[in-house]
Amino acid sequence: MVGIISYENITFTEESVGFVHEPNGRGTLEIVWTCLTVIVLNTWTVLHINIPPPQWNPWRMYLHKLKWAFVTVMIPEGILGIAFTQWRHARNTIPKMRRFLPAWTLQHGFYAEMGGFKVVDETTGQQYTFRTAQLHWLAQSGLISMPAITKKDIRDKSKASRLAKFLACLQSAQFVVSSLARVVQHLPLTTLEIGTLPFIGCTWLTYFFWWDKAVDMETSTVIYTPGISKENLRRLAEATCFSKKSGSWYRPAVKEIHSRGWDFYWFERSADMKTLSLVRGNNLVPSELHDFVKHSEAETRVASWYLPSVNEFLASEWDNVNDTVLVLAGWFFNGLHLAAWNNQFPTDVESLLYVIFSTGFYALVLFI
Repeated sequence: MVGIISYENITFTEESVGFVHEPNGRGTLEIVWTCLTVIVLNTWTVLHINIPPPQWNPWRMYLHKLKWAFVTVMIPEGILGIAFTQWRHARNTIPKMRRFLPAWTLQHGFYAEMGGFKVVDETTGQQYTFRTAQLHWLAQSGLISMPAITKKDIRDKSKASRLAKFLACLQSAQFVVSSLARVVQHLPLTTLEIGTLPFIGCTWLTYFFWWDKAVDMETSTVIYTPGISKENLRRLAEATCFSKKSGSWYRPAVKEIHSRGWDFYWFERSADMKTLSLVRGNNLVPSELHDFVKHSEAETRVASWYLPSVNEFLASEWDNVNDTVLVLAGWFFNGLHLAAWNNQFPTDVESLLYVIFSTGFYALVLFI
């Protein structure tokens, strides 16, 4: 049945109307839009990707950052663990590196850990992606001279926008305050809002640890050396890559390095975007050096010297402190999801699935 609306008794006026408030109440689109905006802004501004390989074009770098944005949304506690590890190691580099560069700061430590210094052997043309431990040993041995790079030089290369970070944090703070206000008034929160709150907590901590790290850098500082002999490479590996603190997180080298490696992190492999094929660069590590470090935690670290960039997943050092922070971050992120245990769901099946998955992920973190 189609009704007919009569406009006979309606009076139309040309009176101007000012600001009109939205109707009271919360709609589905408003909740979804608010949560998604907070997640997207925090994800994109919190990422501080390492310096990419020099042959990457802007499109390839954008896809790489997009991939890491997806990882951040899925496992923000993992990104928090990576940020803490990099911050901790960058801070620990300050005392020892100031012997060779008095102006060395936390920014320099981050710059070195993200692949900011490339050592080029003038004799063989081999380029090494060394990090702070290797740079310190080489400088101490007189094989390289650290360039006098300043904080201003690093900031000039960085594309960091503190205003964007501030706006993202401000919007997140507004979301947290409004959510707490509903809790205080004994008003319900949706499961999406409850899931957004621990995400905000993880990204805020990640902001703190990565605040001094450069953003979207594309070039490195080249350090030339007359030559690094095979014996010096072996001594360098023995001094900087074998650690008594290494534990359960040993990872074999990936296939890009040499044919005997194991492709543990498949999504870190180089790819030719035109042919959509994987790029393999086998046997990059000299056989004598590989035989010295194979089947040890030094294998992956030595293999990373021969890659054009620093793998975000590969920490310079890993010990029980890093394990503890990663587990605590997992407890925090997954534990807060249990706050929706007694929420009302459309069906009993959905309620049961939420309980199973929320407790399952929390138990998985406890087990790890």
